[in-house]
Amino acid sequence: MNFIKVSILATALSVWLPTVQAEEVASLPTIKVMADSELRQEAVGVVPYQEDKDVRKALQHQIIKKENEIQNYVIGDNFAVLDMQPKASEPNINQISSPLLREYVLAVAAGLQSSDPTAGLFTMMEPLSMGMNREKALEAVRNGTFKLNIDTDRLNFLLGDKWQSALPK
Repeated sequence: MNFIKVSILATALSVWLPTVQAEEVASLPTIKVMADSELRQEAVGVVPYQEDKDVRKALQHQIIKKENEIQNYVIGDNFAVLDMQPKASEPNINQISSPLLREYVLAVAAGLQSSDPTAGLFTMMEPLSMGMNREKALEAVRNGTFKLNIDTDRLNFLLGDKWQSALPK
């Protein structure tokens, strides 16, 4: 029984205590539409600026309210994703007739997409040079003494005679 009385008293106090009486509500300045005759009746001249603290508080409250609305903006379900770049067509690896050449292209692509793209570059240059060591080649590039020996037999095996027509004469 005491529990019921205490809970009713606590409920009544919790409803009554948090209420706050507002002081006088400040009205914000507004723009009025006036006719010519009304404008002529208005006082003309420089009116000295007088700061109204209630208006200033009301404006600050409006600014804080708008800033909170901007910061707490929630995107609803009505948003759309814009894809500005068209999707590139997937390369068809089946167009390559030679299985050896197909494996070579896949190995170069995997090397270029890895964390160290130089692996793909060295895979690409492997048929061109005989016994190229990756570490020695990187050191030669750093020193500026890079030399490349082309293995023509490998190029003939991979590409046939097509590669010779691409060379300058």
